[in-house]
Amino acid sequence: MKSDLRHQLLIQIEMLRGEISHSQLSERLGDITERALARYVAGKSYLIEKEFRQVAKALGMDAEKLAYAWAASLRVRISDEDIVSEILSRARLRWRQHARIAKRAVPSHPSHMAVIRAKYADRLPRRTPPLWFGSSYSPTRAEDTPQNRARFARGYEMLIESVHGRLSARDIGALRGISGERARQLMVGAAYAWAQREKVDLSGKTVPFRNEARLVRNLYAALSFFGQQQFTHITHEVETRRRTGKGGRTS
Repeated sequence: MKSDLRHQLLIQIEMLRGEISHSQLSERLGDITERALARYVAGKSYLIEKEFRQVAKALGMDAEKLAYAWAASLRVRISDEDIVSEILSRARLRWRQHARIAKRAVPSHPSHMAVIRAKYADRLPRRTPPLWFGSSYSPTRAEDTPQNRARFARGYEMLIESVHGRLSARDIGALRGISGERARQLMVGAAYAWAQREKVDLSGKTVPFRNEARLVRNLYAALSFFGQQQFTHITHEVETRRRTGKGGRTS
């Protein structure tokens, strides 16, 4: 576990959390930083210095102190000149060596369906409206053809199942004998067409990360789990030292 920088950072956060509850820490981090930390914990991305400093601030300490604790837990030597940059460079290098995802390719914002579900579900009619913009977004209106009308209607039906029925793209595709990715493409096309007509923003910047995935809940479960593991290890070491101090060295 000591070679896994992500787990060691979790341990340090848990140990330095002090009197701050997980819910308070979540509030201090904010949705954007919390999302970045959760993505790093899940192995989906790496932390940048700004995000790391915000984590330290949420814990009520200097970023240098958190970086030193992180490095010490890994038993690595870090120079005192720029300890934050150096430990983050190590973490980023290890992430690049083991990540299957190029650069920071994980979507940093919720999907279009998640945005509609969180903010505009009450505005999304269950019956397919007469919007014939084609299957994908374009600055110019797509040609009004029976094929494009059918494609939009098909995507819109799936969009309704995703937003109001809360089905995944994989499940929706399986019900129709197509792949989850193809179902997602059709839903995105319908979502763009509907959003263009309704003049709504699907960027997702104002939608909390909790509406997108389970990573945040997993983050705090991991904090508690790895923190408790470390506490148990420390307690065991202390008890061993006490026994050896009283009765000599143990075999």
